[in-house]
Amino acid sequence: MPKERMRWAELLDVLTDSDRRREVVVERATETERMALFLLRRAGWSAQISPKDTKEYDIEIVKPGVRSAVQIRNQRAKVHLGQIEKYLDFLNQPNGKNFTEGLFISTSGFTKSVYAYLREEKIKNLQLAIMRDHNLIFDCEKADAADEREKTTYIGVFTCKGGVGKTTISAHLAGAFALNGYDVALVDLDHQQNLRKLLGEGVYLPATKGSLGSVISVLSGDEWDEGDYKDTKIVVCDCNPEFEANPKEYIQKFDYCIIPTTLNPLGINKNADVIKRTFSAIRRENADAHLHVLINNLQPDEENRNTLLNQVLKTQFKQISERDGRVHYIDPAECAIRFSKQLMYWGFHLFDGTKPQLAFRTVGRYSYPRMDFLKLVDYLELQAGFQKLKAKSFGA
Repeated sequence: MPKERMRWAELLDVLTDSDRRREVVVERATETERMALFLLRRAGWSAQISPKDTKEYDIEIVKPGVRSAVQIRNQRAKVHLGQIEKYLDFLNQPNGKNFTEGLFISTSGFTKSVYAYLREEKIKNLQLAIMRDHNLIFDCEKADAADEREKTTYIGVFTCKGGVGKTTISAHLAGAFALNGYDVALVDLDHQQNLRKLLGEGVYLPATKGSLGSVISVLSGDEWDEGDYKDTKIVVCDCNPEFEANPKEYIQKFDYCIIPTTLNPLGINKNADVIKRTFSAIRRENADAHLHVLINNLQPDEENRNTLLNQVLKTQFKQISERDGRVHYIDPAECAIRFSKQLMYWGFHLFDGTKPQLAFRTVGRYSYPRMDFLKLVDYLELQAGFQKLKAKSFGA
């Protein structure tokens, strides 16, 4: 059993007699919640389990002038940005505004996208902590630092027809990986070479807190060479719409392939069969890549119609997913690229003379493009992690 998943009884063994007398075991709390309750009290908080039937948070903590709602996640995978987004929404609702801030505690840590998003959005009302080795660690990003990638990851973004956002998705997926701290090669395999027009030779995304940022290098298929970019471990390819025009050596290297489509009646009728044919063509060259259908330009205020259309489109890929466990229809409830004016007008710098940049500027409360593409990175990373865990557990 990992140390961060230690049992309540084990924690009691390390307490002093004074600690044992002070601790009150709450019968309906889980062992993880009891452990967090004890550690928070040791840190000087007045802490109690949340009222019965409360789902949004697990513990309330209070100090003079501060009242916080605490959510605890005890899971194998790192906490991802979708889980944080849901908690941020609670903190901004009327019930959440009863608290001065929130605290999110994880026993497994947080993905890089979580740290990138909170940092870029300058979120002030949410703190993170990792519960590990009988301690609460608040310097999470340092404690959670992942090992460097040994293998270069290749991602191909394909099109099923014009106007579904292939180039926009390629560029901003590269941007999300850059926000996660990776230098990225953005390889333009499309004969129109729109990436070079939009981003020039590349862009630099500066970091905060005094560290160096990350570089997105825009290259043609002939210019990319792993030996020339030894520190670059992410390669995102904007693929040619004519499948046969994409170099086989790239298709054979892809770890992930993404085909964006739209959640509307015409998109479903026209694109589903084309996507299936594209997946079949990829499989002839690459038996191992994870193939993903991604909804782009989602209109989030059309919930009823989206639910019906989503079910119809998901059904289109059910049989192929059952035959091939590496074909994935990404449910928009998990991850989708929402409609936003930032993405709609991306590329306007070509007309107003400003420098090339991505559509990650905050408008209103959040930057939806930044959140959505960081969630896409999380989805891809956790999908791969799940497959490795599954293979290991079955003795593969």
